[in-house]
Amino acid sequence: MAPRRVPDPPGLRARTARGGVVNAAFLSGAELLVLAQGLLATALLGPDAIGLYGIVTTTAMTIVALRRVGIDEAFVQTAVDDEEAEFQRAMTVELALGVIGAVAVAALAPVLAAAYDDSRLLGLTLAVTYLPVAFALQAPQWVFFKRMEYVRLRVLQAIVPLGTVAVAVPLLLAGVGVWSLVIGPFVGNLAAIVAAWRASPYALKLRPDRAAARRYLRFSWPVFVTSLVALLVAQGQLAVFGLRDGIVAVGFISLAATLTRYADRADQILATTIYPAIVRVRDRVDVLEELFEKANRLTLMWAFPFGAGLALFGADLIVFVLGDDWRGAIVLLGGLAVAVALQQVGYSWFAFYRARGESWPQAVESLAFGAAFAALAIPGTLLWDEWGFVIGRVACTLCVLAVRAVYVRRLLPGARMAWMAVRAAVPVALATLPVVALRLALWGGERPLWQALLELALWLGALAAVTRRLEGDLLGELRGYLRRSA
Repeated sequence: MAPRRVPDPPGLRARTARGGVVNAAFLSGAELLVLAQGLLATALLGPDAIGLYGIVTTTAMTIVALRRVGIDEAFVQTAVDDEEAEFQRAMTVELALGVIGAVAVAALAPVLAAAYDDSRLLGLTLAVTYLPVAFALQAPQWVFFKRMEYVRLRVLQAIVPLGTVAVAVPLLLAGVGVWSLVIGPFVGNLAAIVAAWRASPYALKLRPDRAAARRYLRFSWPVFVTSLVALLVAQGQLAVFGLRDGIVAVGFISLAATLTRYADRADQILATTIYPAIVRVRDRVDVLEELFEKANRLTLMWAFPFGAGLALFGADLIVFVLGDDWRGAIVLLGGLAVAVALQQVGYSWFAFYRARGESWPQAVESLAFGAAFAALAIPGTLLWDEWGFVIGRVACTLCVLAVRAVYVRRLLPGARMAWMAVRAAVPVALATLPVVALRLALWGGERPLWQALLELALWLGALAAVTRRLEGDLLGELRGYLRRSA
């Protein structure tokens, strides 16, 4: 079945495609720097320090997510005559939530220190209490998001990772230890706040408005539920390993979670790119179905190979780069990579509901995920250690996909999630076959570095060739939009 082509508002396709490329260029560059810093920190600090940092950052960032409840998206879809006043109302709500989030992080600091019986967690956690407020103070970025001015938006957003790496890496090399990973982000966020305020087209002032607050929070409560479930799952997987096996085990699951989170980066790029476009065409189901299908095909071109790549070569990354201290993370890294990659099938669906002012379906999916995690992943871990966790986590993902499929069919009856998943799996499967054959042919215990590199080159070459053959029409269409917008 050929992809549907439908007319669109003048220039919207080209503008969205150009925005996707800009977003990809900026975010991938920034993420590569952060990944390099993370690998350096992992190799230098070891599982114990990374376990501490994993507990602290998981707590802080999930509380940041709790207060980032879609105020920016609600602002993007709001059409008013006085946009400056509306921005000030939205920023006021966001800042109030940020203050509440900072207090929550501070309150959890002694709880974490007591739960893990490690006093170091108290100071580290208190040191990141600023994060919820820091993100709120970068609210001027929303204006450029709404206007689809992606270059200005991504330049501002790139300041945090660039500043973080510029400060954290020298501190790591100087032997400052885990505090390097706290000081670096503080400097990066401070620089980003200053830049956002200088770039803001609107005056930055508080404008409390109860009616506006109710309107934004009514849109945002389901997003809060989603973030709360994410917090419970993230803390649950740390606790189930840490309370039983200690901080080193937390380091293993933290490493796996940190590396596998890059599987959703294509989704983040595309979801933030197409959301303003979805808002503009939210009443045209045919256009929405096309957007959903093409965005997800592009997403899975990254997510499936990334997950399969970590499953195939994650052990090599640990053995040849990070060192023997990290061997305990091999099973967790490979299994979590598969689970997270599968979870990207149809992942951007919630943006289509939010554009219509319906944010509650995502909360339903999140509750299903939380329930499945409690029923499958935690008991699996207690019974069969890391293999039980991996199997339970993959089963959780299948439960999530079942719920997601129901809501996708309801809003976008022509969307084909299963077809997209199978299509994306074909290049990965065909690229993996020769690698498996080579491993079997050269089987002899521990693989040398040259064999791992040969397998990786073979896998990447086959993957690129098959993907180009299968998805050439979509990639060609994208190039055409970019040429017309140049």
